[in-house]
Amino acid sequence: AQAFLAQAALARRASCPRNNEASLATFLSTAMFRKIGAALLLAGSVSGTVLRGQTETCPSSTVYCGMSKDAAGTMQFVESALPVPGECSNVMSKFLEDGQFKLCGPGKWSMSPMSCDKHEYKAVTIEHSKSAFTKSDCKVYATSDYYQISGHIGSAIFTCDATAR
Repeated sequence: AQAFLAQAALARRASCPRNNEASLATFLSTAMFRKIGAALLLAGSVSGTVLRGQTETCPSSTVYCGMSKDAAGTMQFVESALPVPGECSNVMSKFLEDGQFKLCGPGKWSMSPMSCDKHEYKAVTIEHSKSAFTKSDCKVYATSDYYQISGHIGSAIFTCDATAR
């Protein structure tokens, strides 16, 4: 598609009179339209990748990050997207000193202070069995209970049993 757009732009430039302002304005608006169209095509392929990741995750599992507290000091949890099961995802997220995260449903979460290329170093693994956790069963964990990820999570891997999906 990009090669076609490049050829069309070259053909348009060759036929565009250089001294005619109206033709130049038409040419520029057409070129801008092509760039916007190419960006939309790219956005469509990226959204397909995101949808692929969402359909391959376990629908019974969710992760929430406690990123702030309200005026009463209660942790406010924000839902975070699960990565494609079995694939490492660079999170690079700072937590409050007394930060928390909430894991719901079955699955196995592995978190590390390092990026994906060094994920195994100081990784923390938390497992929720499919017999003990359903979609509505959640457990809150304090990052301070795990010195490895206290204050910072660099990468995460999520896996789940195919029968728990």
